[in-house]
Amino acid sequence: MEHKGTKILETKRLILRPFTMNDAAAMYNNWANDPEVTEYLSWPTHGCIEVTESVLESWITQYEDLGFYQWAITLKEEGDEPIGSISIVGKKDSIKMVHVGYCLGKKWWRMGLMSEALSVLIKFFFEEVGVNRIESEFDPNNPNSGKVMEKCGMKYEGTLREVIPTPRYGLSDSMRYAILASDYNKESK
Repeated sequence: MEHKGTKILETKRLILRPFTMNDAAAMYNNWANDPEVTEYLSWPTHGCIEVTESVLESWITQYEDLGFYQWAITLKEEGDEPIGSISIVGKKDSIKMVHVGYCLGKKWWRMGLMSEALSVLIKFFFEEVGVNRIESEFDPNNPNSGKVMEKCGMKYEGTLREVIPTPRYGLSDSMRYAILASDYNKESK
């Protein structure tokens, strides 16, 4: 893999870009403090904006590392305000694999935006970074997350029982999906 860092990516409706400290209020208000958005995630709902600011500060200090990937999702037509995030939450260079995580403010659910964001990430990682495998997971109680993965060409590989520690439910199951470079190359022809 040839890591490229969190470079700006564009789709028809979206711009994916690095976060800045100016994004704290939007991140907090649009998704990080919403228990409905964070219900099935492995991190707790932010109880105050200072938590969001601390998370952003941590991310921003890592942007110099070309192996760090954390994007703010913004709508082209609505300006620069982040409506969600998409990132690499795990990677194994030895097998050329990245693991994607994402969340989106509920105001923007069911519009195909997350599928659009994930699709451009898949293209970026296969065509520019040179990964062989892109994987992700979701709690079975959140099937819409799996629909995003399926829409982007990812295939179901199995369910691991009680492996995701969630603040709200304790240990949750993990439904695993992945797409390989060979799958992507067949689909993009």
